[in-house]
Amino acid sequence: MTKCRFINGETNYELWRDHSRDSKRYKERMAVIAELLPKKDNLTFADEVRLVQQIVVSELTGKLEDFYAVSTSVLMNPICQARAKVEGCICKDCYAAAGASRFAGLCQGLETNYLILNNFLISEEAWSVLVIPSVNGRARIEAHGDVATEICAINYRRIVASHRHIQKFGVWSKNLNLWKPVFEAEGKPDNMIFIASSPMTNVVMEIPEDMKQWVDHVFTVYEPEYARENNIQINCGTWDTGSLDHRCKLCMRCYTDGTDYLINELKK
Repeated sequence: MTKCRFINGETNYELWRDHSRDSKRYKERMAVIAELLPKKDNLTFADEVRLVQQIVVSELTGKLEDFYAVSTSVLMNPICQARAKVEGCICKDCYAAAGASRFAGLCQGLETNYLILNNFLISEEAWSVLVIPSVNGRARIEAHGDVATEICAINYRRIVASHRHIQKFGVWSKNLNLWKPVFEAEGKPDNMIFIASSPMTNVVMEIPEDMKQWVDHVFTVYEPEYARENNIQINCGTWDTGSLDHRCKLCMRCYTDGTDYLINELKK
């Protein structure tokens, strides 16, 4: 394992992993980031477009088969890393961290996305050039991590607003404090479904009064034994229909207005 330190001004990311398999495309993306970071407060529109062109859109698999997402690295996110040490927090068993550690290509794309989304404030017009496929008019923001800064939340809000042809973006986050000033300043796009993701297993997140107007669903993961003993209705992924196929594209509850406010999933 080697350490790669990316330093510029106040930015200091230490990426602890084996960099021997870094792809040529990853190195090219990192070169663009390093070139533009010193002028991040004075970007031209052409600079912004160059950065958008470095963003990796993930094609998801498993339960999220046929969905596409823009995500960042959970391994670089200090908030995620802190939660992973908290007993009872769902982040202690983070599937995204395991996937990013296992798959080099995924890891590299999430890393460069993290650097761009958390360091550069990019206009809605520039974000409109990003190509995001959608299934049934739906796409996802953050399938692998969470926002780490208000800058990232602003960029995500602008991505959603600039892709009005996508009917609904599902946006998951545990960090509501980073979203509040963004919604207050720029509003919440009509094509955004905002899902508050409960940090603690078996505990529904309490939504602050000043955030309730923007939260469409609260998503909570339950231990199977706890759910049985407390009669928790599991309504994530078609569990409530008796189907054995729990892929999101067959359910779409999270991506639809007016469905259950509380969405409950069994921990796997």
